[in-house]
Amino acid sequence: MPGDSAILEALALVTSPMMLLVIGLSVVGGIVVGAIPGLTATMALALLIPVSYSLPPDQGIAMMVAVYVGGISAGALTAILIRMPGTPAAVATVADGFPMAQQGRAGQAIGNAVVASFAGTVISGVCLVLFAPTLADFAVKFFFSEIVAVAIFGLTAVIAVSGKTLSRGLFTALLGMLIATFGVSTVDGISRFDFGNTNLQSGIGLMPMLIGMFAVSQLMKTTSDSQRPSQAHLDSGPIYPPLGDIVGNTTNYIRSSLIGTIIGVIPSLGSGVAGLVSYAQARNASKTPEKFGTGHVPGIIASEAANNAAIGGALIIALTLGIPGDPPTAILLGALMIHGVDTGPMLFENNSGLVYSIYFSLFASSVLMMIFLLAFGRYIAKVTRIPNRILSPIIFALCVAGVFSGNNLTFDLGVMLVFGLVGFLLDRGGFPLAPFIIGFLLGPLIEDNYRRLMSFGGLEDFVTRPISAIFLALAIASLLYSFWKRKSQAAVRA
Repeated sequence: MPGDSAILEALALVTSPMMLLVIGLSVVGGIVVGAIPGLTATMALALLIPVSYSLPPDQGIAMMVAVYVGGISAGALTAILIRMPGTPAAVATVADGFPMAQQGRAGQAIGNAVVASFAGTVISGVCLVLFAPTLADFAVKFFFSEIVAVAIFGLTAVIAVSGKTLSRGLFTALLGMLIATFGVSTVDGISRFDFGNTNLQSGIGLMPMLIGMFAVSQLMKTTSDSQRPSQAHLDSGPIYPPLGDIVGNTTNYIRSSLIGTIIGVIPSLGSGVAGLVSYAQARNASKTPEKFGTGHVPGIIASEAANNAAIGGALIIALTLGIPGDPPTAILLGALMIHGVDTGPMLFENNSGLVYSIYFSLFASSVLMMIFLLAFGRYIAKVTRIPNRILSPIIFALCVAGVFSGNNLTFDLGVMLVFGLVGFLLDRGGFPLAPFIIGFLLGPLIEDNYRRLMSFGGLEDFVTRPISAIFLALAIASLLYSFWKRKSQAAVRA
């Protein structure tokens, strides 16, 4: 059969020494980029388009897929080690990853994050191979009301990352939604809260704000603290998560990967939202939800499995319909067009060999990513042993370089410092920072799509359109269940 021959040819191509070398080097490059604050997989892919064009289509696209996988996976490293999400996808990983590093369990945290990243990529890849047309049809049904409903469902993650300070978590989430309104509205073109500064008309940049809130605020906290938490000894050899961590989280792996895949299919949500939603659902399903946020392995697994699964989800809608699920896949589609490859339904008819090579490249990238990070995780984790007087200036220099490289604007450095101070003050006051990011990411989705809904439809769309009604029902059920569980735990403690 032609299909079988295309599969075998693609498999032979991807497993050839030259292709494995390209994929391996690209994975390592993606890891390096993803671990440096301010440098994202999107930026790396954009820079690689000219390189991709100089290679055969199979190698060029495989290179970009590998960078994509490595870049998303590596964001967990700095999130765990220094409370600095290397990419927005790793925001939820900070909640349990950094406490584990402070407890001297950085190696265990990295090991679990790597295996979860591998599992999420592979499971979403399987969904890509088996269910791409079905999931693409599902994504096409999303209109304004569906995106608003999904975003509202995502907001329920505020409960999961607020710990015992729910009211403060809600405050920081609302603050994040307010900050996200700065700049020119995408709906009517009206400028809001720019204070006469033209730099603010484009809004507050995600990476300067993210690095300031988490990294710079932590540097301020570390500098002001008189003592550094003691660190446990890291065992020699590669870091592997304990078998009990893997077996005990089988359901978590599957649930989080499926959540990430579905959210990845929906345009404009992305891996950061996938990680946060998955984290919330893992906490709701846990018998010990109070452990989340204290250095709990299931929290890391939920975040990393989902944000990597969003890769496969984004590729589903990109390859089948030609619709970019997120910024990296938008660049990937551009690279395919440069190579003269038409995306959409005809891609599977006219370039089935290339499609299968993308599938196998995704799987090969995830395997090589896991091998590399597990082999060198012990050395990476040793960053927690570096004295603050040496580590802090290095981290700050990386923050400055990463932020400035985004747009080459000193204004972004000011944004970073301002939000560093804001994050420091919120942290000192007992206000959790993760809800701020949830509000910042989801606020614009809710506002823009709600306003468009009011122009083209009405509130009745929320209940008359099945998908939006289901997600709103899930949001209400998640809220009620979370409050009931909190009340039950309070009664038990009393």
